[in-house]
Amino acid sequence: MRGADFRTDINGLRGISVALVVAYHLQLKGAGGGFIGVDVFFVISGYLMTCIIWRGLASDRFSYVSFVCARAARIWPALAVLLVVCFAVGALWLPSFDLRNLVDQAPWALSFVSNHYFLARSGYNTQSADDLWLLHTWSLSLEWQFYVLYPLLLIAAARLWQRLRPVQAKPQLRAVLLVAVLLAAAASFALQLLQTRSGMQAGFFLLPARAWELLAGGVVCLLEREHDGPRARWRPLAGHAGLVLLLGSALAIAVWRVPAVGSGAFMLAPIAGAMLVLWANDTHNVVLRQRWLQCVGRWSFSIYLWHWPLIVALRLTSYPLDHPWLSSLAATAASILFGWLSFRYVERRSGTAHALPAWRVAAKPALALTLAGAATLAVAATGGLSFRDRERDSSYRGYEASIAPLNFPERCSNFKVTAQQLQVCPIDRQGGRRRVLVIGDSHAGHLWPWFVRHSQVAVDFFTASECPPVPYFERLQPGYHCKDYASIAWRKAASPAYDTVVVSARWATLGLRGPPYCHQPADGPCAKVSAARKQQLVLTELRAAIESSLQAGKTVVVLDSAPESRFRVPQRLAREMFWFDQPRLTIDAASWRAESAWVDALFAELKAVPGFHLVSLREQLCNDTACRVYDSTMQRPIYMDESHFDPIWIAQNAGVLAPFVSAN
Repeated sequence: MRGADFRTDINGLRGISVALVVAYHLQLKGAGGGFIGVDVFFVISGYLMTCIIWRGLASDRFSYVSFVCARAARIWPALAVLLVVCFAVGALWLPSFDLRNLVDQAPWALSFVSNHYFLARSGYNTQSADDLWLLHTWSLSLEWQFYVLYPLLLIAAARLWQRLRPVQAKPQLRAVLLVAVLLAAAASFALQLLQTRSGMQAGFFLLPARAWELLAGGVVCLLEREHDGPRARWRPLAGHAGLVLLLGSALAIAVWRVPAVGSGAFMLAPIAGAMLVLWANDTHNVVLRQRWLQCVGRWSFSIYLWHWPLIVALRLTSYPLDHPWLSSLAATAASILFGWLSFRYVERRSGTAHALPAWRVAAKPALALTLAGAATLAVAATGGLSFRDRERDSSYRGYEASIAPLNFPERCSNFKVTAQQLQVCPIDRQGGRRRVLVIGDSHAGHLWPWFVRHSQVAVDFFTASECPPVPYFERLQPGYHCKDYASIAWRKAASPAYDTVVVSARWATLGLRGPPYCHQPADGPCAKVSAARKQQLVLTELRAAIESSLQAGKTVVVLDSAPESRFRVPQRLAREMFWFDQPRLTIDAASWRAESAWVDALFAELKAVPGFHLVSLREQLCNDTACRVYDSTMQRPIYMDESHFDPIWIAQNAGVLAPFVSAN
């Protein structure tokens, strides 16, 4: 958009979009629907690209090579500069394992297929995203794939129509392209709904299921007419209605806690809002023409590029947890500053000149990407600049390999599987008559190494990751079958095959800060409950399940929840060794006890019931003020992430369970 063609409404919409995304990634209160900012970017991009392609096809002057080169000039230099700066700062501040994480991600971002890379990694909004420095480039990769493929679709549709109807080709070309775009958008939307309902993250990360959002912008472009008189009367109303629909959708998604991954049909409303704003073409929109919003809109691409690495860098420290608002302000200000610098000194200087041949347009972007690739190769060849490591900095080196042989088998995690797919993982012992059942979520699974090494009797592990063993509760995110798991688990507990049932789970997070659940005690709809009501229902259902097993003559052993760190412990300890020459991380004991008090009260009451046993590792970990996360005797972390025990540590330190797995 240049000169007279510059549209303040689109620029303002860009500003709103990037503001929503930054607020969402900063996890600001009320910004839970901010992820729709990326979807709005997609609509804008689809609109602009379609208009460029349409004008070229209509005048018989469209060049696919020139189109792609122009997009490269827009995207490649800013991305390349970001990567080079990240490597430079990382060389001073990050230990080698962090730099290796960055260098692992960089080639995928530079080749614009990082959406496939991050699809295979952890979820979008988990704590495990904190070392995924380039996670946000998934959308950049998706857009680039669209830029490469979309013109081919329109060119193919245009040429096919010209062959079928050579006389009517020109007058009806716009309508033909509109039909092609609508059909492609319908197929893409149907695919996203299908993948969303089955809990597949491909519906979030990959182009086939997200293309409909970009194509929605194309629909608006192809519906426009050069002399659209009636539209002028509706412009102000349509533009403001679109903004209300868009921002109202973001607020509603936040209130209803609709997840970014699996939002599905919820996206129709904000996409429709963005389409209305584009269709209105109201350059006098009182909201969108605000000067500050126009500035943010101009810098939006660079702000988007820089904000996520800045947030990740902050999360490596304790400041966002100790000073959330100050950290959010600092991250926002830094994102705007770096976005402005990138816009002024990178984007503007790499802008395209229409008179230049395609190879001249692509020369600077190609050089920038080559330099970024060379930096990536240099850091990779040196193992993340590992020559900087001292002996005390190597605590994380080889950590994953050291715990791999003892990890709970992946096939037994039962993560997002149906009732028919649930598996039991047995630990068999020769000649034993007794058999013990272990149930719970992944916090039962992390006890596996101790049972393998110390149990004198056969043990069956029947766990489901992220599904607490609480009857009649279902997680609201797609793909989970927690209610079915809990029902089967407690039926197994009542069977004659077992005399002892060990129950372990991440009890504390079932409280106020846990994920959303619904409660379904009988056939019928699953009713979403408030956080406070959820606590009461969890206590009621859990008590009933435990008491039922006790009445059946079972011994029920509950391991209470262990303290949880705010950081992934091995990585944090390794960084502290690099920064401070010693581990400093601990867990505040008072705040942890307060968070788990609601469920601890139930277990304390049940201790008076014959057959019930409460065991704990807290005495080994905590004093009055702090809980340790590093075992100085073993010289290794106690946790393998924020809350799961390190397999080697737990294999030696869960002796509280020994009385229940003896041959006697």
